[in-house]
Amino acid sequence: MQLWWQKKIIVGAGMVGSLLLVLESVLGTLAWPTYKIGPYPIAMLTAKGTPYELGFRMLQLIAGILILVTLIALIRYATETKKVKFNRDLRLLSLFWLVSLVLQFVWPITLDVAITVTPISIRDVIFGIVIICLGASLIQLGRSAQTNHFGSLSNAVTLLGILYILFNFLAYVVTLIGWPVNGFLDVMANDVVAVAMGFISWYFMRLAES
Repeated sequence: MQLWWQKKIIVGAGMVGSLLLVLESVLGTLAWPTYKIGPYPIAMLTAKGTPYELGFRMLQLIAGILILVTLIALIRYATETKKVKFNRDLRLLSLFWLVSLVLQFVWPITLDVAITVTPISIRDVIFGIVIICLGASLIQLGRSAQTNHFGSLSNAVTLLGILYILFNFLAYVVTLIGWPVNGFLDVMANDVVAVAMGFISWYFMRLAES
């Protein structure tokens, strides 16, 4: 009898969530011309008081939940196949993904913070720590994937984890310098982590039963 976590529709849910996250910036520019990818972070779309705040917050939440469903299914897979290290690293990735998802939903920035350079806040510090932990968990997952002979998965998530941390760091640096490209780098970071989650989903969907 086929179990829920073996179904392609469950393992592939993360691909749908990944696509929604990648499309977020595109939908933002189409729905709200005030939002510009270059100078403004993608968090501007969910900032308090913006016209489409609720819509984009719900989009992020739905996409995040779809990815989380896939990660939970893969944890069950790793448990059943006794891949101990891979299981541990999937759990860490799921934890940091959940923390990131919850924080983004319950603690959006204000519009003035999105469009101006402001002093470092407690929110910036907390989100920075979560970003580093999420990127590091992708890199660690890549290492355990290599141990379990998931070669292409290992290479992809390791590279994407490094790029995720790098793009977020560069976005912070150019914001301090005053260059109007922090929004572009922020979108790149968002897309990189979305692609990482989508690739994980796609990789195991090929192995899942229909």
